[in-house]
Formats: sequence, C-alpha cells, structure tokens
Amino acid sequence: MNKLLFSKVKDQCKDTGLSEECLKALTEAIGGSIEDDSTDEEAIGKVANQIKQVAVSTQSEAARWANNKKDPKNKKDQKKQKPANKDGEGDDDDPDGDQDPPQNTDNQVLELLKKLEKRMDQFEVDGKTKDRQKLIKEAMENHKIPAKFRDRLAKSIGDDEDIEETVKAFKQDFITEGLTSEGEQKNKTATEQQVDEAADALLKSITVE
Repeated sequence: MNKLLFSKVKDQCKDTGLSEECLKALTEAIGGSIEDDSTDEEAIGKVANQIKQVAVSTQSEAARWANNKKDPKNKKDQKKQKPANKDGEGDDDDPDGDQDPPQNTDNQVLELLKKLEKRMDQFEVDGKTKDRQKLIKEAMENHKIPAKFRDRLAKSIGDDEDIEETVKAFKQDFITEGLTSEGEQKNKTATEQQVDEAADALLKSITVE
C-alpha cells in the first residue's frame, strides 16, 4: 500500500467517522493501481478522491442501517393499528405489544458490502478508462496525428491494443498515403479539398479494420 496515498485518505476522510482500519481496507481495495513507491501526486490525489467518495457512502449506509435498527417506531405503530380477530379481541401473540422480531443484521451487512464492492469495481473501471483515454490523447499529440481525426481514431483502438504501437501505425498510414503528420499533402499543388478527401479515405480504411 502506498503510504502517501493512505496519509491523504486519512486526512480527507477524517470527518467520516470511519476507523483507520476501515480506511486502510478501502485504500488497499481501491488503491491497487498506485505503486507502493509512487510519488505521482496527481494520480495519488485522483485515487484518494475516489476512496473518499466510497468512504462517505459507507458512512451514510452505516448510519442509515443503525438508525433503522434503533427506531422500531413504525413497527409499533403498525401493531397498534392491527385489526381485531373474530372475537373482537386483539391478537395476543405478542402480549407486551412492543417486542419486535430480531432484524437479520447479517443480511444487511452483506447487502452493504455488495453495494460497496460494486461501487469500488466501478471506480476502478472508470479510473482505468480515463487513464487510457489520457494516454491515447498524449500519443496522438506526440505523433502529431491531425487533430480533426483523433477522436474517431481513438474510438477504433481496442482495449487490448498497445496504444503506442497502434498510434505509430496510424501515423505511418498517413505518411504512406501521401499526407504529412499535420494532414497536408506533400504535393504542394494539391487543394485543401483533395487533402481532406485523402485523409477521410484513409480514416475510413483504418476504422473499418
């Protein structure tokens, strides 16, 4: 576990009321993408914010569950309004009238944990998607892929494809088709419309593959 990340999590989540042990478990579960020796403040800050959102949700769910357990008022009101039986007498199965059946706390805890697990999984997926999109954007810029084609090309890159190698291939395709890295025809006599048509044709061939 990254110590800088855990320190940031503790600082941001100090008002949630969650124990350090709970925060540590959340950090280990969500912060796996951060290397133990990483000092990348931007990445650490991003993951710390994700953990904080989960911590706040955890605290809210725990508080709601605890309040429901402590407040049997609604159940008592329902008992008072219970209709009489055929003899005109109330149901005497519960003579004290104020004893509630025990709540299935195990199921409630399991339900809470499942919700948190799904939320953490979604945070992890969202984080990986955003990181990958950022890497694709940087690769497009580094290889000077024409800006107006970047979005469509980016969508054609599969999740299992190597970003750097794929973008290099895009650049080579542009060069092979007689376009410079800035999307202009090498032949200076070509019109802007011809350049656009050539680039569009190349883009279609790439995205269809």
